[in-house]
Amino acid sequence: MDSKKSVVRFALTALLVVGVLESGLSLGKPETQSGQGASAPVQTEQAYEQVTINNGGRLLTFTEMPRRVVAFNSYVTENMLALGLADKIAATSAMSPGNKPLAEFAAEYANIPEIPQRSHEIALSYDPQLVAGQVSTFTDRAWGTVEMFQDKGIQSYIIAGTLVEDETIDHIYEDLENLGKIFKVEDRAIALIAAMKAKVDRVRKVTAGLTKKPKVFVMDSNNGNEIYTTSKGLESQLIELAGGVNVTRNESPARWFTTSIETLVDKDPDIILFNVYGTVPVEEKIAFIDENPALKDVAAVKNRHYVIIPLQDVMQDIRAADTVQTLAKAFYPDLFN
Repeated sequence: MDSKKSVVRFALTALLVVGVLESGLSLGKPETQSGQGASAPVQTEQAYEQVTINNGGRLLTFTEMPRRVVAFNSYVTENMLALGLADKIAATSAMSPGNKPLAEFAAEYANIPEIPQRSHEIALSYDPQLVAGQVSTFTDRAWGTVEMFQDKGIQSYIIAGTLVEDETIDHIYEDLENLGKIFKVEDRAIALIAAMKAKVDRVRKVTAGLTKKPKVFVMDSNNGNEIYTTSKGLESQLIELAGGVNVTRNESPARWFTTSIETLVDKDPDIILFNVYGTVPVEEKIAFIDENPALKDVAAVKNRHYVIIPLQDVMQDIRAADTVQTLAKAFYPDLFN
């Protein structure tokens, strides 16, 4: 996660059935993004017209199209695949355990070399002309600083949402727009952004007049009785766009912070949203909540109103608009199902 120093599937019943999660929930991802994806042809390259983009105050000028991109985060990879740029991706970082590529990109994703570990030397071994990822990946302890790549004549694109204090879905649109300009697929980017905005707008029209909105607590991870949750940033905004309220919104100046069981009791959320990623199975996170006697009277726990979501779905990825729809279905089953 960018702020740790930087489909969805939900169980909305009286009993959470873990076996359903393992085999795939009946409610999958909504329709794909406006026909974009693996089958979209990449336009024939003509003489490249120079492009300059603003990337968090850095001006990046491209005088030729990058033909080899190394993606330091899988979010970049899926965004490029959605724009029909599979042939430009030289390598990608691994997707977090518990997360899978979108079905429409699975075949192409499987053919992209996976970077074995973080190091500047390994990144260079793929002979990139452009590297891209979250701001937290551009350190000398990770893939290397922007300056280290610049010294070797390699451009660095930093995911827009990781350059600001409180990221929103608009930053994903910015990334798509910038990629469209760099790779001369502006029309494709514009269509993709329009399709995403339309999905979000449909949800907002339904939830706009509601006076009572569900209180949501994000259960990202825990260490004993300490819980890691979100204060602001993209996941918080996606909850709000879906018609929910993040009960820990602005509880910390950081996007992510560690809080306590007492906070969860005090906030008394209607819904607990579990992020799925890494080596800790979601069942273990749920058990931590279910088996803690201090939480027995929390509304979400009493009603077993849990939502389970792959982390990829709430990051800087084209999935964000679909995530808004899926969360809305979880929050308001009578309105959206």
